[in-house]
This record gives sequence, structure tokens and C-alpha cells, in this order.
Amino acid sequence: MPHFPIFMDLNNKPVLIVGGGTVALRKLQKLMPYGAQPTVVAPHILPALADFPGVKLRQRSFDVSDLRPRPWLVVAATDDKETNRRISSLCQKRHIPVNVADDPTLCSFLFPALVRQGAFSAGISTGGASPTAAVYFKERLRELLPDGLDGLLAWLESLRPAVKAAIPEQSRRAAAFRRLFDACMAKGGPLTQEETERYIADALPGSVALVGAGCGMADLITLRGLRLLRQCQAVVYDDLIDPALLDAAPESAMRIYMGKRRGAHAASQAEINQKLIELAGSGLRVVRLKGGDPYLFGRGGEEMLALKAAGIPCQEVPGIPSAIGIAAEAGIPVTHRGVSRGVHIVTAHTSHTPDGLPEDFDALAKLSGTLVFLMGLERLSAITARLMAAGKDENTPGAVISGGNAPTPVRVRAPLSRLEQAARNAGVSAPAIILIGDVAAMDLSQSPLMGRRIGVTGTREVAEKQLNALEALGAKAVWVLRVGIRELPPEPVWRSLEGRSGWIVFTSANGVRTFFGQAKQRNSVSSFLEKWKFAVIGAATGEALARCGIRADLCPETFTSQALAAGMGAAAKPGEVILLLRSAAASPVLPKALRREGFAVEDIAIYDVETEACTDPLPMLDYLTFSSAGGVKMFFEQYGAIPAGTRCVCIGGVTAQTLSQYTKNEFLTAREISAQGIVETILGDQKDNFKSKRAGGES
Repeated sequence: MPHFPIFMDLNNKPVLIVGGGTVALRKLQKLMPYGAQPTVVAPHILPALADFPGVKLRQRSFDVSDLRPRPWLVVAATDDKETNRRISSLCQKRHIPVNVADDPTLCSFLFPALVRQGAFSAGISTGGASPTAAVYFKERLRELLPDGLDGLLAWLESLRPAVKAAIPEQSRRAAAFRRLFDACMAKGGPLTQEETERYIADALPGSVALVGAGCGMADLITLRGLRLLRQCQAVVYDDLIDPALLDAAPESAMRIYMGKRRGAHAASQAEINQKLIELAGSGLRVVRLKGGDPYLFGRGGEEMLALKAAGIPCQEVPGIPSAIGIAAEAGIPVTHRGVSRGVHIVTAHTSHTPDGLPEDFDALAKLSGTLVFLMGLERLSAITARLMAAGKDENTPGAVISGGNAPTPVRVRAPLSRLEQAARNAGVSAPAIILIGDVAAMDLSQSPLMGRRIGVTGTREVAEKQLNALEALGAKAVWVLRVGIRELPPEPVWRSLEGRSGWIVFTSANGVRTFFGQAKQRNSVSSFLEKWKFAVIGAATGEALARCGIRADLCPETFTSQALAAGMGAAAKPGEVILLLRSAAASPVLPKALRREGFAVEDIAIYDVETEACTDPLPMLDYLTFSSAGGVKMFFEQYGAIPAGTRCVCIGGVTAQTLSQYTKNEFLTAREISAQGIVETILGDQKDNFKSKRAGGES
């Protein structure tokens, strides 16, 4: 587990260093530039330690009285492991931060690899995993820092009173400091008085970037758009934006939702224009994040004209438009050699005509190539009827696609004469694009789960395996229930282990990591390896055990409780103790099965699971995966019910049994208890759905 980086004020704070050798010297050299007041305790002290001004020396062995009065932090740097261990224990009982040289398991904090220039300090740590890697990145960071950074920072600090007096508003003041810093970096040093005054004055007006976010996953945004998003002070966004993009904005940036969807207006266009002007007018760098491309029926032109009229610096960053991106997602190229040599993108939302379609609509039927209609789902019947009345062949291929970040992704393909009925049967809802032309019959998609929305539940390790695999197959995967691990007191485990032998059984990688992490802290790993055998359920659990240097003595080919119980019946001796180390929320199925085999089972909870607080509503989902019985319970505690139209997938029989207690709806159960088993189950279900939909004219 990585350590949380935190910066402490050590100026004039008492620090205790136990040890008088070269290691203690290195620690002292790191602490002194930060104003600490160290005391060094050791029977033998290097003369170099006494060269530091203000260091107190106590040339004797460590005594518990050295912890009074209470030091701000303690460093144990002796060559006696028992002394170091004792110091660590004393400090942790007293909640005093302690570092034990070369033994991360005894540390409550680690010394990072430090890079310091004046007021600039950066600490790099790998949590003790690889100090060499920390030093490598320290050197790379040092190479990136400009010469004279210490002087530059001191100069910027000296400006703070003047800038604060000149610009009372915090947002404008932050913009001023950003411009001053950027100018200094470009110049390579502090500015002159004249330059400083000009930049403070120029910092008042902000700017707006209209950024096209594309029409799907977050990584469809352009590099320029992402750079502006990462530097902004406010982001104004609307519907159909991948929420992951908002995470790319600085933590301090304001996030302002101003969606504008038909039937659910959150803000008028005039209100959006005014908000952009107000934010930029207060000195903020604003990103207006829009789905698709801002200038393709996105009213970006209106926003740009309003900003220019108000004198606001502004720019537009193109994005992938839905007319092209959503079609490509469905495997349809809007142009294709020998099939379509042109594409015509048309709005089907014109307010000043009787049926809402453009005045020259009938001429579209005579055009060759592909017709793409945007904002036209409610007029699909009129679109198809007028095209056929104007001479378009009724058998012309057509498609209606709701994709990208739409709430309910659906793809429908049918001849022009039956397209409206097929879309109605499939329950297509806005937003959707309509394609008419021979390319609509094509399907070049290579991602079998493209357009599917899948909710994943479970711990980070379990969820990430599924998220990565599902997204690689084109799915929009969302971690909807985040489960954390909380270690439980280890004393019951150690009491059961002491003076005994038998079998230790793990049912999850979390159990393995928790157990061996606690064993390492107690330096107890080697004491029981020869006395106990190990059994696991699942390949992932076995791999976690192998990473701890132990090969499982038993792992059934079928990853179920029944298979493990049967395997134990053949492998274990009568009367052998079985310690089942697992989650407090685990199902009782396994211990019951083992006891039926005649074993004495001690079921000990070594960790518990808890959900992270989440206020976001559950999104529309095609599938929802469960990786544990506990996850099922926590999901229903948080959300209450499975969303309509969502198909659940369970990792195994125990999880499925628990889910059946909460819902009467049909659900899927993976044949293999693993993340890959869940993914393969979804793929198999998609193939079955594809066959049935093709029979009905859908894809």
C-alpha cells in the first residue's frame, strides 16, 4: 500500500534521532534545511553529526525518557534491530511519527527522495518498494527544474502583499499570479517593475475555450482540448459528456453544469452565454466543454459571437462530431469507396417549417451518398415518408443509432420503409442519429461490446480487472459500487496459529494480502510456514499467494466452495485443523461444506468490506456485475433495486444464491469464478442477443 504524501512544518520542532552513524547523518542532513531542532542519542557519535549548529548530543544508549518531552518525530537509525523495533513500538503506542532505517514495516512514515530549491520541495516515494526507482525519478525531476528557481519563488512571495492589495478578489488574484509565473518561466527569471505592473493589470480579463469533447469515451478529446481542460479554473459542461473528463480539470476548478436538452432544460442559451461572460470577466480561464463538435449544430458559433461582442478572449477546439463518431462506433463509415462518395449532415429540428424539416428537404432524396440527420428522432416518421415521396427507394438501407454517452445506447438497421417501426420496436430514445444510404447496411465494428454500458461492483483490484477487459472490448464500463477493505484486529488469527498445525484456507486475494501484511508487521511469516498447508479458491487467489512466496497445496480445478470441500476431503488428514481466513461478509456456504466433510473449521474474519460514499445516481446500464455475495448486499443497501432493463452477471454460485434473494429477475452466472469469466459470460450473452435481433431486423 503506498504511503500518503504530506508536508510537515518542522521549523523549531524537536526531532529525536537514535543512532550516531552514517545512516543517522544522512537523516540529519535531510532534516536540517527545514528548521528542525534535532537531538541525537547514541553511545558512539560521528564527529560530523556535531558539526551541525543547534544539534543536541546525548552520548549514551537510548532510554524511554528520551521520548519526554514528546518529540515531533523520531528516527531509529541504530544497527541493533531489537532496539529499532522497541523504539518503533514505543512511538506507535504514543502516536509519535517514527521512521526506522531500512525497515519499512516498522515505519509510520518514510523519508522520500527529496528535491529542494529554496521554497520548492518535492518528495518522491515508492512506499519502500524500490528506493532505486525513487532516486531515478528524483534525478529526472531535478533536470526539469529551471535554474534560479529558488530566487524566482522568493521574488513571487515578495509580490504577494502588493498583488493582494491591488486585486482583492481571490479568483482574479489567482489569475494574476498564474500570469506572473508563466511570464517568469518564459523569461527565465523575475520581471522588472514595469513588466510586473503590466501583467497584474492584464490579469483581470479571463478567457474561454469552446472545447469539443467528442461523442464517446473521455479519450476521444483532442490533446489541445485536454491541455486546456487541465489548466482551466472553471469548466462549464452539458449533457453527454463522459464524467471522466471532469476529473481531468484541476481539483480547484469550478465545475458548472448547464445542460440544455429537449424536454429537460437546465439553462437557456442566453443564460449559458451570460455565465461564460461572467466567469471570464472575473479573470478565470474557462473551458466550455461540449459534446461532439461545438460548431456542428452545437450552437458554439452563438457562444463565440457573444464572447467576442463582450470582448472576451476566446478560441474553439474541434471535436469528433456525432454524425461521424456515433456512426463509426456502430461500424458504419459515412463514406466508402464504391458505396458512398459524399455525406450530407442535416438538422431535422427546424422551428419555422410546418413539419420541422428544412425547406429544401425533398431535394435530399435526389442526392447521392449518405444522409445523416441529427436531432430528428421525433420526426423519423416524417423523414422516411417525405424521402420516399420524393423518390428515395423504400429499400434503401437505414440506421438509427443512439450511442456515445447517450443514456440508452441502441442500434437499429432496417430498410427505409420499415426504419421508423424498427426504431419504435427497439425503444430508441433521444439523442440519436439517423443514417440513410447504402453504407447503413455495413458493419465494420471490431469491438464486440461497443456501445454497451456495464456497471461493475467490488474492490479496486476486482473492479480494475473487469474495467480494463470490458473497455478493451469497446464497452463503457463504470465502477458503480466501490468497496474498500478494512483490516480487522489480527489477534484471533495469531491465537489460532500458535502451537498448532493444519490448513489455512483463503477465498480471495484480499484475504491473502491482509494476512501476510499483518504477518510481516509481526515478523511472523517464517514461524508458521513449515507447520501449515495452504488451500485457495480461484487462480487469482493462488497468484496472490504465490507473490508472497508460497505455492498453494490445494486449488480445485472448479472454483467453488463444494469443489474445495471435496478436495480437502481427499487431501487433508482426519482431525486436521482448518482455518478459514476471509471477509466478515462472506457467505456461510464454504464452512458448512467443510464441516459436512468432517473437518473442524475455524471461520475467522480478518477483514471487512465497506462502501465508499457515493451521491451520484445509478446510470443506465445494460449489464451489472457482482463479484461477491457481500457486494450484492451492499448494492441493494445503497441503490435499493436493479434498474429496469439491466441484466445482472454473478461471478459464481454463492453470489448468485445471494442475488436470488433480492430479485426475481433472470440473471447470468459465470462458468469460471474470475473477472475473465464475467467478461466471457457477457460476450456470450451478446452473441445470443445479436442472433435474435438480426432475425428481427436489428443489429
